[in-house]
Amino acid sequence: MKTDYKYDSFGNLDTDFYVEKAYELRRAYYAAAFKKMKANVIAFFANLTVSRPLKSA
Repeated sequence: MKTDYKYDSFGNLDTDFYVEKAYELRRAYYAAAFKKMKANVIAFFANLTVSRPLKSA
């Protein structure tokens, strides 16, 4: 288990560092999730077929 923590100049945990790290991880997760969701939506509509012919006006 890794127990190396980052501290600020006053000896406290560097919360700004860890909050920014959390934002970074969250952005990466959401980017990957939306990319996968977009690919699934595109694949769904690509495989969609029309069951009966379309009428033109």
